[in-house]
Amino acid sequence: MTDQQISALINTLRLTNTITPLQKDILDTWDTLHKDPFDEESAQKQIISNNVNYPDIFVAIRISPGVVQKPFNEVTQNDMIFNLHRQLEGLLAKELEVHANGKKEN
Repeated sequence: MTDQQISALINTLRLTNTITPLQKDILDTWDTLHKDPFDEESAQKQIISNNVNYPDIFVAIRISPGVVQKPFNEVTQNDMIFNLHRQLEGLLAKELEVHANGKKEN
């Protein structure tokens, strides 16, 4: 998914009157990723929240080639940004799947 496609989906979600928990997590992840200046504490909280709420995405990222698990005290800002990007991609894939199946996520 390109950055333009992601931005378009984010803008569409922002215009939605009622958002699902999945959509809220997408917007929260996007906002955390694009906070200027980058807030490592907010990023850490969002990463943990996404890991708890979407263990399938957590596992997919964890087993990706080249990904090395680190304790949070050793995680760099670049690591957090990478993780948030991957989580956002996974969340958006879930959202697209919901729409492709014609279901409404609760």
